[in-house]
Amino acid sequence: MGRAARVTSIGVVQTTAAAVQRFRSEAAAVLDDLQIQMQHALEWIHHDRKDYWAQELRRSLEGVSAARLQLQQAQSSRRIVGHEPACIDEKRALDRAKRRLETAEEKVRAVAHWTHVIERAVDEFQQNRSQFATWLETDMVQAVAALNRMSASLESYTSLAAPAAGGPPPPPPGHAAAEPETVSPETTPGETAPPGETSLPASAATDAESRQTGP
Repeated sequence: MGRAARVTSIGVVQTTAAAVQRFRSEAAAVLDDLQIQMQHALEWIHHDRKDYWAQELRRSLEGVSAARLQLQQAQSSRRIVGHEPACIDEKRALDRAKRRLETAEEKVRAVAHWTHVIERAVDEFQQNRSQFATWLETDMVQAVAALNRMSASLESYTSLAAPAAGGPPPPPPGHAAAEPETVSPETTPGETAPPGETSLPASAATDAESRQTGP
């Protein structure tokens, strides 16, 4: 059994088609923006952060080596028989260099971890984006075309010539228009005049009788 719809305004169909088309365009633009942001995120984690902390790790290693060497030199130059020099400043510098190295190592591990997390998220986004983009280019395009055809069909239907106001409705298909029935003054409605006689309207029959009986 066919489906039917009760449409009360053609403008609603046209407005819906325009809204669907606008949604399709805006959604496609959002997908493009998200694609650009994903590329920026990958570049940031792969190059900016990775390169930065790799360099920081090398500098920290060099800093620890330099601080340890300075401490050894200070201890050697200040050593007195039977007395170990304090070398407080050199020891503090070495501690700072070690903490800097620990931070760099922690950041390198964090970058490696989050690189995998972001890559998995980007892969999942790319799959969903591909499906959504296909839906926009197929189903949404077909929906807009269907709404436009529906609007055009409704406009064609409403533009058909309507019967004149107050006039009789057109006869059903396959039926000829009925001829007007004339009534004889000697017959009652529903009776026909005898053969050979002409039925006249009541007013015409009265005029004829008055002329026959006149002076």
